[in-house]
Amino acid sequence: MRLDIEQNMEFELKALIQHHKNHVDWKLKMNKNIFYKNKFALCFIATSGLLSLANPAIAGVDLVNTNDWETSISGSLPVFLVASDHDNSEKAFRVQSGFNPANINFHVVAPTSDSGITISGHFQVDTHLQGSGAQNSGLFESRVANIKLSGDFGTIVAGKDFGVFNSSAIGDLSSQRGVGWLGGGADTANATGGRIGTGYVYANFNPQLKYMSPSMGGLSFKVALINPEEPQDASVETDSPRIEGQLNYKMGTGNGSLELWSGVFQQSVNVVGENSFDYDMQGIDVGAHIDLASFGLTVSYTDTSGIGADGLYGGTINDADVDGTQWYVEADYVFGKNTIGVSYGEGSQDARTADSTKGLDAVVDVDNELTILFVNHQMTPQFRLIGELQDYQSTMQNDYTAIVAGFQFDF
Repeated sequence: MRLDIEQNMEFELKALIQHHKNHVDWKLKMNKNIFYKNKFALCFIATSGLLSLANPAIAGVDLVNTNDWETSISGSLPVFLVASDHDNSEKAFRVQSGFNPANINFHVVAPTSDSGITISGHFQVDTHLQGSGAQNSGLFESRVANIKLSGDFGTIVAGKDFGVFNSSAIGDLSSQRGVGWLGGGADTANATGGRIGTGYVYANFNPQLKYMSPSMGGLSFKVALINPEEPQDASVETDSPRIEGQLNYKMGTGNGSLELWSGVFQQSVNVVGENSFDYDMQGIDVGAHIDLASFGLTVSYTDTSGIGADGLYGGTINDADVDGTQWYVEADYVFGKNTIGVSYGEGSQDARTADSTKGLDAVVDVDNELTILFVNHQMTPQFRLIGELQDYQSTMQNDYTAIVAGFQFDF
């Protein structure tokens, strides 16, 4: 496996050798035919980075490192078979992505400076297996591209990265390792919804400047200035970033562990034009996860204003002054290489009357509910089998049931 990766990385590594020849001695031996066959694909590989959210236990594959430089690649390839039955609509069988798309990551870590600061670069490229109609139209994107400065003071992240608000809530097993909400029905394209709109608000990957503190006796925090989201159904101005913050506390409990978290966010939106007005998107969340021997339990609650039941930032100005709630509970049990669990969650919003002075339509009550039964079998440290049963009910989308079987290869 090490040799194959070295072969596939030759094109970009040669460029890096030329740029850093005084710092890094790669000492790689390549097959010339493979190099020329893959040289264009390698340009994409060289722009990928950061460990996937779905495979935190996989350290990645190290390349040859000298002079204290470190380089590695990592990634995940999840593939799911989804059989779904949608009320008043169609039945479907699809081969598709799950909540996390296939991704490849590239990391470069410079030698630690005399002042104790380590600078690193991280890139991630993602490909989604399926489109909605044209099946080869799945999204190809980069979710992560950032620079990290780390030291005793903590870590500063500049660039594109995962958000802060609700980021701990998104650590549930059922959606992180599986499929979750089929937001597009039978023909859901790209990555699926996990528990977005049925348990949490999506943190998303956005350009930002973020600070993450070191752990202080189990207590840590992070705060970020993130590019604001702008609804696309009106003329909107946003003159300040979205502010997100989160506080975490972790502690051991003898034969287990406990994690608590709470977060906040705020963003102002200025609607301009004939019916100009201002409104805020804001929210608070609290949650906890406990492991006790082989049992795990996660609970999360989120309260928002300016975000609807769908759990997405900036969808429409009609979310103005709409109160939303997200919550879920998940229980799991680990035995040997197997994990079984059940997860239930809801996303809802309160009705709001129309306001002609602001050009706002009436908003109705919405309730989304998703129950997931899941099982994982870790065949090897790199390869996992996944099973999932879903029951989804909503006042806005056709109800459905789904049976899911999946595979994930991490490296």
